[in-house]
Amino acid sequence: MKTFFFGFSFFTILTLLIVSPIESLFSQSSDLVINPGFRVYPDTVTQVETTIAVHPLNPMIVAGAAVTDVYPGGYTTGVYLSTNGGLNWSGKNAIKDSLGGIITTVGNPKLIIDKNGIFILSYIAPNPLGGIAFKVGVSYSTNNGSFWSKTIYIPGVDTADKSIIATDDVVSSPYYGRSYVVYNDRKGILFSSTSNGGKDWTIAKKISPAINYIRTGAFVSVGQSGEIYVTWPYLKDSQKYIGFGKSTNGGTSWDSSDTAIPVFPLKTDFRVNLNLVKLNGLPNSAVDNSGGVRNGWIYIVSCERINANTPATDSCDIVIRCSTNRGATWPIKYKVNQDAGPSLKYQIFPSISVDKSGGINVLYYDTRNTVTNDSFQVYMSRSTNGGLTFTDNLITNYKFKLKQMVSSKWLFGIPSYIGTGISIASSANKIFPFWYDNTVSNEYQAFTSVIDIKQSSSIKLIPEGLYNSFSGKLNLKDSVKFYLRNNTSPYVIIDSAFGKIDSVIFNAEVNFENASSGNYYIEAIHRNTIEVWSSAPVNYSAAEGLIYDFTNSSDKAFGNNLILKDSKWCMYSGDINQDGIIDLEDVSGIENDLMNNVTGYVNTDLNGDDIVDGTDVALVENNSSNGIVVITP
Repeated sequence: MKTFFFGFSFFTILTLLIVSPIESLFSQSSDLVINPGFRVYPDTVTQVETTIAVHPLNPMIVAGAAVTDVYPGGYTTGVYLSTNGGLNWSGKNAIKDSLGGIITTVGNPKLIIDKNGIFILSYIAPNPLGGIAFKVGVSYSTNNGSFWSKTIYIPGVDTADKSIIATDDVVSSPYYGRSYVVYNDRKGILFSSTSNGGKDWTIAKKISPAINYIRTGAFVSVGQSGEIYVTWPYLKDSQKYIGFGKSTNGGTSWDSSDTAIPVFPLKTDFRVNLNLVKLNGLPNSAVDNSGGVRNGWIYIVSCERINANTPATDSCDIVIRCSTNRGATWPIKYKVNQDAGPSLKYQIFPSISVDKSGGINVLYYDTRNTVTNDSFQVYMSRSTNGGLTFTDNLITNYKFKLKQMVSSKWLFGIPSYIGTGISIASSANKIFPFWYDNTVSNEYQAFTSVIDIKQSSSIKLIPEGLYNSFSGKLNLKDSVKFYLRNNTSPYVIIDSAFGKIDSVIFNAEVNFENASSGNYYIEAIHRNTIEVWSSAPVNYSAAEGLIYDFTNSSDKAFGNNLILKDSKWCMYSGDINQDGIIDLEDVSGIENDLMNNVTGYVNTDLNGDDIVDGTDVALVENNSSNGIVVITP
């Protein structure tokens, strides 16, 4: 077996179950709800080298895959399916063709879902003619993985290792719907593409520079305008690099360099040997296709060691490198994991995803909470500012020691091999880490967690004085403080947030960072109006936020405490001292500022024209004479 797999450079990981209290915790991203992890498809079959994908048009469909050993001496790929956003899973530990035959794969499975919902799985495949010259195989499924095409061999492959696949799911791209495979062999990095859902593939072509050189561990990602980006490690004596290739015409031609990004990988290059297994920190990449302020930025994560030219603080940290100009230069670099150096803690197997809001999410194994430095937990670090700062999020509340499998389960007869990596994917409002560990009966099994990205809440309201009946808009945008209060007496404050009212649509977008899902009263406080409460408790979802409109009916406020202007219900203006009543004290305050010709952004300027004048006096006098007061439950 060892001879049979000669030349197949697998990287791996570490050892045995240790469940103990968490010795140190770091802050959790305020915009996330991290749900407990669970086994995707519990079994006694080995499940390693996990990969995950989200349907680009239907985020409720999520699929994962793993290398499995379903029959003695043979390996295939298990594929698992969720149709409800990752909450429940079904599947099989072996992909099968339409006749029920198991499709044999060697390793390195990578799963994508294209624009038409076709599942495409790439993998290293056994040579159909026999021998040790492995090929790149692809199988596709048009029925959510129920059965698969027999292996389709990418033409022109010599001897393949580390295949990876990506799909162009950007609607505006001229190559929308194409999918791409890259892999390495002894000639360099090679590329192939399909435009019909995986049925046919172009002849493999070399895309790395002309010199033949072993470049193990390519990765491919796709940009906003259909750009194809490929990375790979390039180790030239004592000099280490991440190579980078780019195509802007669907893979017809390439601009590539072996020395695009100087790096300082681990002492054994991009690999760590720990607990008699091999763990890697190979480069992974992702592109911001969110349409936001960093649209088009490219990110690469890999494991590096401390050096004057890297932000790493010990000999095994995760570093992210950023290009803001589609790969022309790479001047930005940050440390991802936020544990304190310089004492060595291992962070390995980095995987990256950029979600639809532009958030960067990096998944990895981490020993930071283990004094002996040999047991791991799963972490995900998140950045919402292009990598400038990261917040570390602990995903598993247990520890596990990655170690060799028992000899009867050695993958490919290699004791030190337990897979090349883990995976992470995201949709508009969820993140899906997909990893494997050996916490259950020492069996490596696939795990996931559904991480909800908190959505901002939208609350519509209008301060009476700011509303301009002539324009139908507010005279200015203004800030409001919102509280979520418990729905039973004494209505304790659960969370608070500031928002700015849009002058045209009257919405205030706010983020409640501490409240869990539940029913709460909304309290809105504006600097010179009578505060209002929602008429009844409102359902708030930590994952989806809430939407509430105070302007479309008087009964949207507790006690109907709103005033009608045109067709819109507004908060009463005039409570300049915020004592809960509009009275002579408020009238006097406005009249005094009128006499003193006060101007600018002041509470006595009720209509927001930066002048305290007779219009403001008329508003406050009217509401004072009507005895307007705060009404609460």
